[in-house]
Amino acid sequence: MSTTIPYPPAAPVCPHTLPDELEQLVFSPTRSWTRRILPWVLMGPLLPLGAVLLDGFFVHLPGDAVGVPAPGERLGVIHVHTAAGHGSGTLPQVISAARDANLSFLAVTDHNITDNPATLDDPSEFAVIAGNELSTSSGHFLALGVPPNWPSRPSYDARTMLAEAHAAGGVTFLAHPYSKDPWSEWGASDFDGMEIWNEDAVWRRNTVLDLLISAILYPVNNQLAMLRLARTPEPNLAKWDELLAQRPVAGICGADAHAAIHMWHGIVWRFPEYLPVFRLARQHVLLGPHPQGGDPRVASATVILDALKRGHSFCALDAIYPASGFVNEISSSVVTAGSGDFAPWTPNAHLRVIVPSGASLPRIKVYRDGHKIVDKEAWSLDEPLPGPGCYRSEVYLRQPGLTGWHRWTLWIFSNPIYVTASSPAVMAASN
Repeated sequence: MSTTIPYPPAAPVCPHTLPDELEQLVFSPTRSWTRRILPWVLMGPLLPLGAVLLDGFFVHLPGDAVGVPAPGERLGVIHVHTAAGHGSGTLPQVISAARDANLSFLAVTDHNITDNPATLDDPSEFAVIAGNELSTSSGHFLALGVPPNWPSRPSYDARTMLAEAHAAGGVTFLAHPYSKDPWSEWGASDFDGMEIWNEDAVWRRNTVLDLLISAILYPVNNQLAMLRLARTPEPNLAKWDELLAQRPVAGICGADAHAAIHMWHGIVWRFPEYLPVFRLARQHVLLGPHPQGGDPRVASATVILDALKRGHSFCALDAIYPASGFVNEISSSVVTAGSGDFAPWTPNAHLRVIVPSGASLPRIKVYRDGHKIVDKEAWSLDEPLPGPGCYRSEVYLRQPGLTGWHRWTLWIFSNPIYVTASSPAVMAASN
């Protein structure tokens, strides 16, 4: 008789879930950690955004403040485009924005156009300098003070057009010489000056992160947004020193204001607007108390342009602090000379640099023939001159706010003072 051994009962199928106690033991810490960290992970990108917006709301810049200008000091912008060319505003609209920024002169430089009849109106209290941004095979240059409908016979050759601009009574400045359209004909000597600062070229030196921060700031605080993109134009300054070793060359800052980004189907985005651009970097022209025997408050475009040509001016990023009243001069027992002037060297000659009161502690640099001889944090300098040479000054302020990173930012650069070797008569007089 056979005995049937019963088949052992099937083992119970393992459940897909662990007992509650074990599940709690194994998984709860992970889930709890995830619940705690996930909100912070999601909030992480919002923290930098919040810092940028806090900057925008709480950093207050001087806006349209002018400060305390010296007698005969006029503020204006150079290199402005209107709707007659590639800009978006009519000349009356551009002048209105300039007045809102407390400017008193404007240099209009539409591309290859000088027949804008509105530029012929030169009101006594607001000077309009007619000009042209010429495109040549060697780059761009500004021809200021040229007559309407100039040039009558355009050429693409840089030297030809520089010579014709002077023949027509114009003053010429190289435009954005180190940009996507750089100047290449450095052998030419028939130009009066160059843009040391060009806002469009400077902005293009920024990183994507810098541009993003500025874009976030712009709707909240457009002046701070523009200031964040300020960078020192080292190549331009170095080239300027190289040229100054050969001859006088006036330095200016160019707004290169278009207020226009051309989109598709003819749509124009008015960005950045004229007003915040006009508030950033301005040319301070030093006419003196009696320019050509007249009143500097009603000086004509011709008088202002002559001062620009001679280097009687300085450029300042007034957005960070108003620079009106800035002093950069050489004094001795023989003469007192300012930017653009020539002065004989004497053993007792001193360089004085004084920044406007109220600014944060600045950093002042002085260059002689392209070599830095002074670099100190101070509100003023009074330094003996080591000898003849070409002396110019740069002043820096720290960026305000959280996202400025306390970075030194170029605030002012002066045109040079040319100190020449003294004649025997001057040396005898100084003794």
